[in-house]
Amino acid sequence: MKKKYFIVALALAILSSCSGFLDQDNRSNVPSSQFYQTTTGFASLTNSAYSTLRELYNMQPQLFVAGTDLYADGKSQGVVMSQYTFTADESIIKNFYANCFKGIQLANSVIAYGESTAESSVRAQYIDEARFLRAWYYFQLVQQFGPVALNTEMFDYAEMNHQRTSLTDVYKFIIDEFTYLVSDDSNLLERSDSGTGRANKQAAAFYLAKTYLTRGWLDGSDYEAQEETIAQTSDFENAAKYALQAINSEIPSISIETAFDVENEENNEIFWSIQFSSASVENPVSDGSYQQAQFGSYLGGSEKPRNKAIDGSFAPSLRLQQLYTRGDARLEQTFMLEFHEAYFDYYSAPTSSSILYYYAPTWATDEDIATWKANDPYGIKKNTIVSKTIADGGIAPSNGAPATYKDRRSQDYGVACIKKFDDYSDASISNRSTTCSMHDVVVARLGEAYLIAAEAYLKMGKTGEAAQMINNLRKRPGTIREGYATQMAVSASDININFILDERARELAGEYVRWTDLKRTHKLVEYATQYNEDGILESAMKGPDGKYKTLRPIPQAAIDLNQADVEQNPGY
Repeated sequence: MKKKYFIVALALAILSSCSGFLDQDNRSNVPSSQFYQTTTGFASLTNSAYSTLRELYNMQPQLFVAGTDLYADGKSQGVVMSQYTFTADESIIKNFYANCFKGIQLANSVIAYGESTAESSVRAQYIDEARFLRAWYYFQLVQQFGPVALNTEMFDYAEMNHQRTSLTDVYKFIIDEFTYLVSDDSNLLERSDSGTGRANKQAAAFYLAKTYLTRGWLDGSDYEAQEETIAQTSDFENAAKYALQAINSEIPSISIETAFDVENEENNEIFWSIQFSSASVENPVSDGSYQQAQFGSYLGGSEKPRNKAIDGSFAPSLRLQQLYTRGDARLEQTFMLEFHEAYFDYYSAPTSSSILYYYAPTWATDEDIATWKANDPYGIKKNTIVSKTIADGGIAPSNGAPATYKDRRSQDYGVACIKKFDDYSDASISNRSTTCSMHDVVVARLGEAYLIAAEAYLKMGKTGEAAQMINNLRKRPGTIREGYATQMAVSASDININFILDERARELAGEYVRWTDLKRTHKLVEYATQYNEDGILESAMKGPDGKYKTLRPIPQAAIDLNQADVEQNPGY
């Protein structure tokens, strides 16, 4: 077994301010051992464990999306390539690692105090919610770092010596926890009772399915078997079983646009989301979600106050936009193809604000474009510049002249933006210079549960069942253009892992899953080198030891603080 590593358990006193059901009532004049044994104090401690989730989604999503086939550098150059030049001192790595262990420590604290706190109607529920959060954090860690220290007890001191736990045992722990949490013995609420902001049984079934799916791929065939071979023969069967339990016979009933609408954050599509609101963060200008500010080209500066503030780090690749065929209406559901005089005019003045740019789909013919322009009852398309960015890959809309792919992404309005995470509230628009939003980040939902089931069926050799999962998913309103149902129907012969990954791209565009999707399916090196527009070389994805960088480096601070013997991950 490899040597061990750990990051020091973070102090219990590191708590974030929250509100609503996430209210944390800090009473500095009351010892924590007394306060957390009261009903109010225990609820406050539980809510502080939830608040740590926001710290993972209040940062750039490099660890989730960069260095893949679907996202490339925007106006800021070098971000994607830096994915494969990370060192053990990289702050993005260190912060992610530390925040996960901080969340685990807080969850352990909830579980520990739950044994002695005052009895209440929610005590057992909150303990099980903490067990959910702890298992969820460990799932994030093993996907990014491989084996990690498994800590299941509360520390109120700096424990300096923790042994690295085998991948087998960490996955077993995660699966055992989620298995209990979906059982009749669990005290978690059903999603219909909990809402989307609290851990619930449907979300637990979703993550149990995803954990089984991920472990099932760890069969020794991944990139020279850098991780342990721990797959079990029943993993894909169990992944399908629990994905179906999460689905609960529900066919998607609302469109992508409706499911992600900022004014509709409690809906049947969502199992679980990381919640943001101006009342639940310390500073609404800087502590929100950055998801809406990703995945687009630069849209001008503060002189255009109703334009969305894109931070410039990522742009959706041509590959992503070109994956949508003529019959697939998710392109319009996901991307803002009609750009008005200002970005948010799309929502507030769609019939009176002129359309400046139209991003023609890859399948659009001259006849299609002429039909689109002719359908203009409000007279807002007369001066529209038709961009063939998506179709041709090199036409920039600012002047219609040929441009390189980097010009297209760095140029103002150079590429259609992903819109499905937009927060078009007045508060969000007024804070545009911060790139922050109070839109919740959806992390577990019905659409992905169907895709988990489809992938599991594929790995079981049941391609007919996998195709049925895709066909059921495509019954979502707004997915299929009128008249294209036959072309959009999927058969068993269509199903392979490349198709599944393409469908995940179409359905989950901009959601924080692509790096782990490619890593899980052993496609990371192939897809990054073949499709990434920034020219990622296979040699860049290998370290000086010749090993692929399919795990993140262990933060040097964690190595230095640990009294146990430590070995860095392969590739670094």
